Amino acid sequence: MFSKIKRPHSISLQLSFWNTGVSFLLLLFGSGWMYLQLVRSYDAREAFVLSAKATTLRDLALQGDLPTLKWEISGYYPDGTQRPRVPSLSRIITSDGAIVMETGGMSELLPSQAFPKVSGVAERAYRGRIFRMLSVITPEGYQIQVARDFTLEKDLIASYRRKLWMVLAIGLLLSVQAGFLIARRGMRPVEEIATTLRQIGSSTLDARVKTAGLPSELFSLACTFNQTLDRLEDAFARIARFSSDIAHELRTPIATLRADCEVALSRARSLAEYRDVVESSLEEYLRLSTMIDRLLFLARAENPATQIHREFVDVRKELETVREFYEAAASDAHIELDILVPHDLTGVVDRTLLQRALSNLIENSLAHTKPGGHIRLEASRSNGSLEISVADDGCGIPAEHMSRVFDRFHRVDVARSQESGGAGLGLAIVKSVAALHGGQAGIDSQLGEGTRVTLQLPVA
Repeated sequence: MFSKIKRPHSISLQLSFWNTGVSFLLLLFGSGWMYLQLVRSYDAREAFVLSAKATTLRDLALQGDLPTLKWEISGYYPDGTQRPRVPSLSRIITSDGAIVMETGGMSELLPSQAFPKVSGVAERAYRGRIFRMLSVITPEGYQIQVARDFTLEKDLIASYRRKLWMVLAIGLLLSVQAGFLIARRGMRPVEEIATTLRQIGSSTLDARVKTAGLPSELFSLACTFNQTLDRLEDAFARIARFSSDIAHELRTPIATLRADCEVALSRARSLAEYRDVVESSLEEYLRLSTMIDRLLFLARAENPATQIHREFVDVRKELETVREFYEAAASDAHIELDILVPHDLTGVVDRTLLQRALSNLIENSLAHTKPGGHIRLEASRSNGSLEISVADDGCGIPAEHMSRVFDRFHRVDVARSQESGGAGLGLAIVKSVAALHGGQAGIDSQLGEGTRVTLQLPVA
């Protein structure tokens, strides 16, 4: 039973959510802080005014300064004229509840029963108005009651609170819109990269992600994509070229085999003629078999899981073994095959692969060295690597071919290679052998002076 595939979350949606949430929380925090500061400032001012008023009245009562006390409480000047404005209401009550003195009209606005019975502060609504009240009991038993009309301040705070909620609501809507726009703008480069990658196919591998104007976080990603596309384009080009080369190489021997068979079957032949046809076909079969064997080796060498069998070998002994094998061919071609290797030089390599690489190099040198020439097998240890080289004084390689000599099926002289049976795979195999050992292959050649191919292999 197939499990249900969960739809992936949208990064744009998540960014929008977080941008909106953070922006709104900052706005809410700032607005709430300002609101609390406003309320606290009103409360602090009222508490200070009431406390200062009560302290003044108590001091005047203790001093017995009744005219000044009356002026402070009643709101009238000593000559009987009324003060322009009395900012607070005041009352002094004896211990038995008798009113000693109070602001004019205070009993109608705020009776004494509305105040706390003991010392303390209270806020009460009375007759549609809001009063902030303070009650103080003096040591002499008097109760001083002071109140201020707090209705206007309450209305201002309520109006500010309503406007603040409106601002928060509008801010939330703007935060949602701004968060969405920021997320969309931030994800636009990602969408452009995705659009470019969706358009890439086997026929459009030359397309690349534009890196101009990308933020630093996406620049590295785009460069990585482009490098991957470079490798893919190179791999596809090599596969296409490889397929074309295989078809070209197989066409010639197959055409030869077919022509021989058609000629042999065109009329009755003698036994000797049939034998010639079979011998000619056998040569082509051997050539095809060799080519297929080399192609299979190159295919296995490119497999990351390919393992090689390393062993401790005497490098000089291995080179002498290879030289003995080709000494007869070199003698027939009137070419000297020399070895220049220290006696105590050792290495940890795959013996079979090393011999195969050296065989390919010697065969190439024999094919391109004139009679009377020399081929030298050299080995040494340099910079922590084992260097093995095969050098000749043959015809050399033109400079325009040097960059492709290790490519499969690449041949400098097609006619010479066809005659010698070469398919342009020898140096490719040498490079693969070096890569399997974790090393590399290099070549140095001068036209008309000779060629040197060097294998650099790790010592361990």
